[in-house]
Amino acid sequence: MTQYIELENPKGTIYIRKDKLAEIAKVDTIVFDCDGVLLDVRNAYNVAIAETTRIIIEALTGTVIPVELFDSELNFAFKRTGGFNNDWTHAYAVIMRILAEAPVSKLAELNKLAEESLRYDSPKDRFDYMSGKVKTIIPIDGLYEKLMEFASQLDASGIGKVDKLLLPKVGSSIKKALKFRGEVGESIVSTLFEELFLGKRLFTETFGFEPCFVSRDMGIVEADEVVILGETLDELESILGGSRFGVASGSLENTARHALREIKDRFPQDSQYWHDVVDRDAKRLGEKNLHKPNPYPLLKASEKYNSEAVLYVGDTMADYLTAENAGEGYVFAGVYGCIHCSEDAKKSFLDLGSDVVAPTVNEIPVVLRYARGETQ
Repeated sequence: MTQYIELENPKGTIYIRKDKLAEIAKVDTIVFDCDGVLLDVRNAYNVAIAETTRIIIEALTGTVIPVELFDSELNFAFKRTGGFNNDWTHAYAVIMRILAEAPVSKLAELNKLAEESLRYDSPKDRFDYMSGKVKTIIPIDGLYEKLMEFASQLDASGIGKVDKLLLPKVGSSIKKALKFRGEVGESIVSTLFEELFLGKRLFTETFGFEPCFVSRDMGIVEADEVVILGETLDELESILGGSRFGVASGSLENTARHALREIKDRFPQDSQYWHDVVDRDAKRLGEKNLHKPNPYPLLKASEKYNSEAVLYVGDTMADYLTAENAGEGYVFAGVYGCIHCSEDAKKSFLDLGSDVVAPTVNEIPVVLRYARGETQ
């Protein structure tokens, strides 16, 4: 059984693996995830997933899904699998599972419409072509329990497992019409999600074209709160001997810039690997998917430092797996204080044997100083 040193802190208990103290003491580079680490996004992303799902399900079936369905426990059930680090994938999984509750005859009608909609390149045109033509009642009673049970069947393969379980029932034409693997401006799911999340101005600034589904001046992103303190980064620079930082995140860079503001400039630009940066690299390298838990963004974010040991600070199972997949010389700190179901998250990190488990990123200096023998 993994043994932990427990340090009491005003924010909550810090856990450090006894057998990893020496390795943690060698840490000379820190790479951060963004959402749940640098930012508290609990309210924003839960609302964005709920709204995206509700709009699409109502358009395709006529059923109105109650917003109360999308609570913290359901969010965490998907995140803990390790396959849903990106919220577009999370929304897609929930949408497909809800559609699986529709009668077979209605799904056949919907698949026919979906196939016909593929003549349109625009996600809005495909959406409009399918909208309002199929009316069916998806039972709300028991739906939450079915979504929780579905989440328990998923794993780190994410969408691969979703499609394996659901495409035989839901149908592949619906997936093609949603064009999930497409980019913003191609995929119904990701385009609608980002329009809701960013709002008109930030969406247009980020993607270079105006929203087509909704036109809101203020996006859900405005609910994000910065967690990491400037003083924390000051202290970490003192410990590491400079700004030996990186970012490996599934967030879009412009979204993060808007939310983090001047804090983002504290991380060297060439060591910031955001969702869109990784996508560009994947295209250049001819790779299909380099996103977490693939270690690529973590390895690239720390590459230039020639580190003895790298600490990756994350908040999900996908982050834990990313550090594991990076191999020797990478240690993981799971933070639990700014995510859904924080006590469950803490327990999951401990059960996995994470090297460090801490309330927030602001306790990382305490961890490093303790490992180096500078504090008791």
